[in-house]
Amino acid sequence: MKRNALHPRGYQRTAKVNDVQGQLHIDRYLTNFSVMFRQAPSMFVSGTASTPIPVMNESDKYTIYPRGYFWRDEAKVRPLGGRPAQVGYKVESGNYNAEEWALETTIDDRQRANTDAPINLEENATILLEQKQMIREDRIWASEFFKTGVWTHEEIGGTDFDPFNDAASTPISIIDGQKTMMAQSTGFMPNKMVVGANVKDALRSNADITDRIKYTQTGVATDAILAMLFEVDSFSVARSVYNAADEGEDDDFEFIVDPNGIWLGYVAPTAGLNVPTSIARFGWTGFLGGAANNIGGVITRGRDDRAYSDWFHSRNAYDYKLVSPDLGIYISNAVIPNSN
Repeated sequence: MKRNALHPRGYQRTAKVNDVQGQLHIDRYLTNFSVMFRQAPSMFVSGTASTPIPVMNESDKYTIYPRGYFWRDEAKVRPLGGRPAQVGYKVESGNYNAEEWALETTIDDRQRANTDAPINLEENATILLEQKQMIREDRIWASEFFKTGVWTHEEIGGTDFDPFNDAASTPISIIDGQKTMMAQSTGFMPNKMVVGANVKDALRSNADITDRIKYTQTGVATDAILAMLFEVDSFSVARSVYNAADEGEDDDFEFIVDPNGIWLGYVAPTAGLNVPTSIARFGWTGFLGGAANNIGGVITRGRDDRAYSDWFHSRNAYDYKLVSPDLGIYISNAVIPNSN
């Protein structure tokens, strides 16, 4: 061995096997595993709890026929030589105004040249824009419709009924009572039910629910079983989340929809003449040509040679509109934390 005065015994240290292996292997990204917290579309509720209406113009009017004129019993016996009782109706109008919501992200040529598999820059750009647009729509829907002071029918847990996490509560009879009230005033029953995350958790362990399903195949209050119990076409749990913190601040993840609330309403599956609905989403399909879809949204890409980058744009043009306040029910404090 070669003598080395720096070594305690005067000899040069021999490299260990691990040192040699470290020189032979350079860490790279795994091609069969990566981590991305992508929210599934099922976590968002704005698309489920609104009627999609494609429109060709940024703003327009729609016709409203007040139901009171059509529901009066005014038929009378016609006297000999007399005219039939004369009836009529009035026509009102509503309007929408679609706004464009847009985002951009870019991929620089240097990023492409320096990116290893399995990172897919194009796919990641699309996911980034898609997630942000869905968050924006759910926040609009929640801020406009999932609150008090909007709907004709409202209930408050702890005041009008026992909250669902109370042992004495009876969720099915409470919901049935609200549905019957809507049917009496509108002729329509709710077909959509949106609940906050805490409400779903409370329903899963509520005795009024568990006693009814204990002999079913699963014995578990799944969304499908709850839809059958409450007799609605769609039972959705609003679990979409957004980061309320600005970039550079500590993350602040919040539920978009109040986790303790419930919304029930009638939502027409498709738009049509003389079709009522509670909430409409007017998608400006006439604005975004080419690859625009039927909800007024599109993702496009292009090249900016001066910036040596590819750009990706997400553009959505729409307006969420309260159409019929009588066709919706909002229940606040359906769950009150620490209530028992």
